Amino acid sequence: MTSSIIPLYKQTDKVIIKAKDCYIYDSNNKQYIDFESGDWAANLGHSNERISQILKNQSELLIHDGLRFRNIQSEELSNKLLEKLSFKDGKSTFLNSGSEAVNLAITIAKNLTRRNKILKMDCSFLSAYGHGQISPDNSNLESISTDNIDSISQINFQEIAAFIFEPGNAWGLIKYPTNKFISSIASAIKQNGGLLIANEVTTGFGRTGKWFGFQHYDYKPDIVSVGKGLGNGYPISGVSITKEIADLFDGSPFRYAQSHQNDPLGCAVGLEVISIFDNDRLIEKSYKTGQYFNEHLLKLQANHKEKIYEIRARGLMISLVFHSCINTENIYLQLIDHGMLVGQKDNVLRFMPPLIIEEFHIDKLISTIDKIITGS
Repeated sequence: MTSSIIPLYKQTDKVIIKAKDCYIYDSNNKQYIDFESGDWAANLGHSNERISQILKNQSELLIHDGLRFRNIQSEELSNKLLEKLSFKDGKSTFLNSGSEAVNLAITIAKNLTRRNKILKMDCSFLSAYGHGQISPDNSNLESISTDNIDSISQINFQEIAAFIFEPGNAWGLIKYPTNKFISSIASAIKQNGGLLIANEVTTGFGRTGKWFGFQHYDYKPDIVSVGKGLGNGYPISGVSITKEIADLFDGSPFRYAQSHQNDPLGCAVGLEVISIFDNDRLIEKSYKTGQYFNEHLLKLQANHKEKIYEIRARGLMISLVFHSCINTENIYLQLIDHGMLVGQKDNVLRFMPPLIIEEFHIDKLISTIDKIITGS
C-alpha cells in the first residue's frame, strides 16, 4: 500500500495495528518488545486499562471547553504536578506537545526578564519549532559546550533570559552532564538575574529513576516543562512555575491562548497517570529495573570490550555505545528482525522502555545483542 503521509521522517513499510503493555503488533501479527515506549511517552505501557477507562469516562462528560471557564480536571492536575515538583503555591497550564511546553516556558522567561537570549547545552534538543528550534535563523539560542567548565566564562550572562536544562536525552544519544557543570551555570544565571528552566518532556515521570531528571542535580528550576509521559501517549504537556515566578505575572502580564489549553480530557488522563505512578510505586520500580538493566549491560560490555565502548544509564534511560568501527545500524536492524524495537543513532543503541518492563524482557534483549555481536 502506497503511503499518503507526507514523508517528514523515515518510516519502514511495516504497519502497526495494535499495542499492549510492552508489546506492539504489526499487520502480519508479528510481536515486538518496545524498548522505546512509542516515542518515549508510554511510560505505563501501551493501552493501559486505567488510562483507557479514563478516556472513555471523561469523553462522555467533557472533552473540550473554551477559555472562559475553569475546569476541575486542570486545577487538580496542576495541584498534583506542583506537589511532585515541590513548587508550593506555584501555578501550571496545560497544552498538547512538548515543543509547545518548551516554547511557552521560554516565552515566559523572555517576558519576565525583558531579555531575548536563551542558553542551552550543545547536545540538547529543545523544540521542533519556535524559540527552541535549532536553526541558523534562531540567533537568540546560544549553546554552551557540555561539561566544558572553561566555556562558562565566555558567556555574557547579563544577556541571558534563561538557561534551559535538558537532563539527559541529548538528541537521543543519552548523555548526563556533571553536577559541577550544571551547578556552575545555574549559579551564574541566578547571579545575573536570569531564570532556570528544566525541560522534562523526555526525562520526566520516572524515566531516570526519579520523578524528574533535574532531581539528580543541585538545580532548582523556576519553570518546568513536561510532556510525553504525562499523557502516557495521549497528547498533553504542561508548564509549571514557582510561586516567585507566578507573583511576577502581576507586574508583567501577557496573554497566551490556543484552542486546546487546559482541556479536561487530557488533564483527566494526566491525573490518572500520576495516580498510577503513586499506587504502583513506579518511580522505585524504574530505579530498580534500571539498575538490573545497567548491571547486565556492563556484563555484556565486559565480554565484548573490543566492540562496546561504554554504557550510559540513569533509571530506564540507557544508551549502549559501540566503538566507531562497529556497524550499529546493522545491529539495530537485526534486533527488529528478532522482534525488538530499540533506538539507534550514530554508534548508539538507545533503551527507554515502559517502566513496567520486566527482567525477562531485558534478559531476552541482552541475549539477542550478545548473539548478534558475537556473530558479527
